[in-house]
Amino acid sequence: MAQRTKEIPTADPAWRSRRRTALAVLIIAAVSTASATFAPSDSLPRFIAITHDTTIVRGAILDGVPVVPLREAVEAAGASVAPIDSLAALDLRFRTHHVRLIERNPFAVVFVRATGEADLVQLPAPSRTYGGRAYLSLRSLEAVLRGVTNAPVRWDGEHTLVLEDSTADPASAFEITGLHVEQRLNGYLMTVRASRPLGTVESWLKPDGWLFLTVENARADTVALRSVRAGGAIRQVLVFQSATSVQITLKVAPDVEAAEVLKDPNSNDLLVNLRTRSASTQQDLERRRQAMKEREDAERRSRWKLDVVVIDPGHGGKDPGTIGVRGTYEKNIVLGIGLKLGELIKKHMPDVKVVYTRSTDKFVELYRRTQMANEAGGKLFISIHCNAIEKKPSRTNGFEIYLLRPGRTDDAVRVAALENAVIELESDRSRYKALTEEEFILVTMAQAAYMKHSERFAEITARALDDHTTLRNGGVKQAGFYVLVGASMPNVLVETGYLSNVKDEAFLRSQTGQQQVAEAILKGLQSYRTVYERDVNEGMGGR
Repeated sequence: MAQRTKEIPTADPAWRSRRRTALAVLIIAAVSTASATFAPSDSLPRFIAITHDTTIVRGAILDGVPVVPLREAVEAAGASVAPIDSLAALDLRFRTHHVRLIERNPFAVVFVRATGEADLVQLPAPSRTYGGRAYLSLRSLEAVLRGVTNAPVRWDGEHTLVLEDSTADPASAFEITGLHVEQRLNGYLMTVRASRPLGTVESWLKPDGWLFLTVENARADTVALRSVRAGGAIRQVLVFQSATSVQITLKVAPDVEAAEVLKDPNSNDLLVNLRTRSASTQQDLERRRQAMKEREDAERRSRWKLDVVVIDPGHGGKDPGTIGVRGTYEKNIVLGIGLKLGELIKKHMPDVKVVYTRSTDKFVELYRRTQMANEAGGKLFISIHCNAIEKKPSRTNGFEIYLLRPGRTDDAVRVAALENAVIELESDRSRYKALTEEEFILVTMAQAAYMKHSERFAEITARALDDHTTLRNGGVKQAGFYVLVGASMPNVLVETGYLSNVKDEAFLRSQTGQQQVAEAILKGLQSYRTVYERDVNEGMGGR
């Protein structure tokens, strides 16, 4: 049966029939449109694939990079293209693989259809859209084809890429075709099956048990290699194919102490000797490993032990804080509660060190408060404040406990603005970044290791304040407080009550009220400590 030649121009997706030829080829060519002129046809870069037809797909040069229309090129190579809803992405569906391309992303995701396993392939240039059409560079097309087709891909000269007949024996397309492992007296012998002589081979056995074998200018049958069953010396097999090499990554058994790679003189195969330790050496190593683990566990428990609590009475000195209906200064109320709480901790939790950010009526800048807590090795930061609204007197009352997150309500934003206003009294306000959504993302990422424990302490302490004081329970909330930014430990801000409410103000300015609040926070701290240290001992480590 005669064969045909087809041409697909850049601007016209219709194929034009060409003269029949004995050797079927597919030519995907690139011409320059960046300057709105076309290069002579004999100077065009070309992609040639041996198929049932000879097809020409005209391309272009965009920003100096030879590219081809993605859809036409992939379909001519025997695959289909489907868009991905809600993403600027395309799926290239080949016979054994499909490839996910995202516009302007330098990586392609290659899925094995049979297993669903996925690899990343780095592209020399990402796909891009021009004039409403998707384009891919010839070099990137080469990288994709090498990862998904059995047919060899090669360059014929500087500007011509060739894909050989895909109907050839699939095994002949791969230099590396499989793995075989057998046990020997002093370890294991792994044979890497090769159909042709291999290029340079590099190996590296890491102390954590991962063995890396990199073979230059080789292609591997990834489906066959990944089907190797785990057992004996091999616990896991990963294969990473690139345009210039293949890396076989193996998780080996813990008793493998060395790997020696040789080329089999009687075949093209690689021989990998995996030497293991003797039984007595292995037992000694296991004892040492266990002792090291116990030391690390002890150090971790010590590092996370709740042995330093930082109490931060808000405001102070030239900053009175909010002022109550009867002229009560917030700075005095919170200092009284903070000092009482510290004395209770010293009495009932004598193994816990108490650190105050201030123990007298002095002004402390916001950034210094968490800085002092970090320098002291604090394991919990409690910032104590009083709330208020502009209307005085007001019915609004009760305590609230806040976590450092973007405020979800207008009231939370108002409270944060009230507490953050103190920076206007500081000499250098430039150190405070605006707590935008973007900044909150960075802040919460930095405190991710502590947020779970911050939430737990807040919830437990809210219940204790509800049970042991007459204050209304306003619950646990979230808002953006500068004073909590930078704390390398669990942290909360306690609004003990509203000084703009006559009843709350009277309760908080009394010694009895301050003592009740301090005792309730202590009970919350004691309950929290039990849960916290249980989590640490179970290996959670605050994560």
